[in-house]
Amino acid sequence: MINITENNKKDCCGCTACASACPKNCISMVCDSEGFKYPKIDSKLCIDCGVCEKVCPVISSEKNEELPEKAYIVRNTNPDIVKNSTSGGAVTAFCEEILSKNGIIFGGAFDKNFEVKHMSAEKTEDLKIFRSSKYVQSDLTDTFKRVKKSLDDGRYVMFTGTPCQVEGLLKYLKKPYEKLFTVDFVCRAVPSPLVWKKYKEFKTKKYNSEITYANFREKTYGYHSANLTLRFANGKKSIENTKTDYMLKSFFDGMCSRPSCNDCAFRKVKRVSDLTVFDCWNITRYVPDLADDDKGYTAVIIQSEKGSRMLKDVSKKLIMYKADVDTLIKNDGFMAVKNPDVHPKRSQYFEMLNSGVPLDRIVKELIPVKASRKIFGKFKGILYKTGMLKQIKKLKKH
Repeated sequence: MINITENNKKDCCGCTACASACPKNCISMVCDSEGFKYPKIDSKLCIDCGVCEKVCPVISSEKNEELPEKAYIVRNTNPDIVKNSTSGGAVTAFCEEILSKNGIIFGGAFDKNFEVKHMSAEKTEDLKIFRSSKYVQSDLTDTFKRVKKSLDDGRYVMFTGTPCQVEGLLKYLKKPYEKLFTVDFVCRAVPSPLVWKKYKEFKTKKYNSEITYANFREKTYGYHSANLTLRFANGKKSIENTKTDYMLKSFFDGMCSRPSCNDCAFRKVKRVSDLTVFDCWNITRYVPDLADDDKGYTAVIIQSEKGSRMLKDVSKKLIMYKADVDTLIKNDGFMAVKNPDVHPKRSQYFEMLNSGVPLDRIVKELIPVKASRKIFGKFKGILYKTGMLKQIKKLKKH
């Protein structure tokens, strides 16, 4: 049976495949002190059938060294979708194609309390809940069971998630479904839901108002300067970047990621999904004559015949440019194969967090924000409005 302890947490990605597949329902997903969920088995109900181990994607991760042959840089032809998407709005086009077949979409979204959970959508107008990255591990709860039921009912289903979530779903399903379409995204890691909770509490207290809007990658100052933006009921707004925001800095400095992410079994170019998507940071590298308008493009790697058919079916909704897979991975998708570093003070970070120390104090003590970044962040809006921010970006490139 699955047995996750304090000593082997890196062996669990939290995909819920084991809990979903257990024939006795004796596995529950329980939060640890860092806010991550792990399987807990009721030994009185367990019959040692071994199903939990058979469906675990970490134990039996797919091994395939064959490289995908085709990749594209794409952007949705709808400018509003691009504006409100993390990069080029490609996934929305895929979702719309599935919905046109009376299908159902499952993906990560904010609930009313701005907790990240896998939710479903069956109408085009509801797809907006999936747009924009959420740098928090999503709570899958019974999503795998809902996906299976929809497939068994004969419906088209699209599932988007981290590579471990996609592989976990496919292991759980045990057999291929022609009407299932999967998209994984290249991710750095999944940050702790507990840190996100503490961050929201800190911001709510600081602004003396409830959060009404959250976006981890809002293009306030363009695609290349995306920010974590919060809006509050009292009309106030918080706009911070990766160098100044306490949540983002904790994540990118390696403080609050799930242990399995630092020894990830799913960092590979060839994946079990139909399509793999990630950011394309420099369109001119692939299309030299095309000026970068700072609105964002999506890199897409075709992983299956179904993925190839999908791109063909939605081609009228996308601007598409061919790209070399190897070049894409080396320059923009390197996190597909490279594990992030763990901060040496990670344990101290969570010890302080669980002892009640406010998040801002923890960051200031362990990973302080540089004064120069604070000053730059304070005047970033002015630099953007005057056009000077664009000039600074150009200088950085050269």
